[in-house]
Amino acid sequence: MNLFPYEQGYLDGLCGIYSVINATRLIVKDIRGEEATKLFGKCMRHMEKRKSLGKVSTRGVDKSDIWSMLKNLVLVYYGINVERPFYKGKKVSADDFFKELREYFEKDGKRSAIVCVECAEWAHWTVVRSMTMKRITLFDSSSMTTINISRCSIDERTKKKLYRLMPELTFFLFDK
Repeated sequence: MNLFPYEQGYLDGLCGIYSVINATRLIVKDIRGEEATKLFGKCMRHMEKRKSLGKVSTRGVDKSDIWSMLKNLVLVYYGINVERPFYKGKKVSADDFFKELREYFEKDGKRSAIVCVECAEWAHWTVVRSMTMKRITLFDSSSMTTINISRCSIDERTKKKLYRLMPELTFFLFDK
């Protein structure tokens, strides 16, 4: 039996914090090195005020935590606009969700989107950097690079598709 080492992300739930940092980096290009470390620290201190860091590290963050980091850190320190297009929980079809996401990325300006992707045994916050009719291109903390739309669903009852995306857990970030 081959034994492989665990990689970051297998045992921790920090993908939500990384998604906030990576989505911001796509818009504010000079966030690297020390500045990225500072933003990570701000996110961790912010979360420490909301929850136990043990829980954040092992169970991750939820949509209210993502929204709180975006609203209280990214908006304040970097002046990035943030929208929650499906926040009210209005029912949307998969076609309409993907159409709105595509149209969002066709607009002028620097853009990113944070989405939650669910698979059989995991859920993961990631960043969309662009989208075509067939593919979603990611800027992801766990080395995912693309998702084929044909393998996606937004319906939790659909077991035939590999990935489930949840419109209500989608955040749009863009420059002013």
